[in-house]
Amino acid sequence: MKAATIVAFFTLGGLSAALLGQTPARGAPAPAGRGQQPTDLKRVIFEMQDSLGMLRGLQQEDSVRRIEYWGTTGAVAVQGRLVPLEKFKVSINYAVPGLRFDLTYGGQRDVRVVAGKYAWNEGTPGGPATPVPAAVNDRLLDLWLTPIGLAKAAAESAATRVTIESGRTVLTFPVAGAAVKAVLNALYLPERVEAQRGGTTGGGTIEIAYSDYADLNDVAKADVFLPRRIVQKRGGATTLDLTVDTSNTNNPYVIMPVPANVMKAER
Repeated sequence: MKAATIVAFFTLGGLSAALLGQTPARGAPAPAGRGQQPTDLKRVIFEMQDSLGMLRGLQQEDSVRRIEYWGTTGAVAVQGRLVPLEKFKVSINYAVPGLRFDLTYGGQRDVRVVAGKYAWNEGTPGGPATPVPAAVNDRLLDLWLTPIGLAKAAAESAATRVTIESGRTVLTFPVAGAAVKAVLNALYLPERVEAQRGGTTGGGTIEIAYSDYADLNDVAKADVFLPRRIVQKRGGATTLDLTVDTSNTNNPYVIMPVPANVMKAER
């Protein structure tokens, strides 16, 4: 009995120590009180950035400045009709801010670019540019509505608010002239996004659904998590449906030099 008691004591003691020493996996919400979700803004944004894998170093600072992701499955709306994509690549520099969306459909290439206050189209990346100044706000909004863009914009805006709706954590804030509402899942990853801005091409409301988050880097894993599936609607109609195959979130070399003719067109 005595030996059995000693064994049981050490077994239970070891189990208790193991449980006390457990730490939640990346993105797992820490306890906020029984039956409660955190509504502290700094805490929610921290959890969001941490779940996305944006925080690095002892100071846990946002270290993701540039990303790329690409794939061969998807569809895009062209002149009001959804057409299948042959391939696509999205390159983002959050510091500029700048975005290059390189699409191929129907045997033709369509490269859409924004950098700061300039927007233009290219036949090939870095090729001859056609200014499209009317697209600046829409394209900047596309950049900030990406999951990492949402986390950055929410952290930067003094108007960001957090609420709980139907058991989900919700962030609201303005960015690129739009009122944005981001619904987070249980791991604080953006799941549904709504952006409302009058005069947006294709309708005033943009809706995006993000799902199947993973580290999609093929060689050098970075513990930065992007959604594999992205579905965007404008005015209730699907305008973009992407399945991401691969990403590079190790701050790849991403630049969008503004062509001289584009700068000149803005003067």
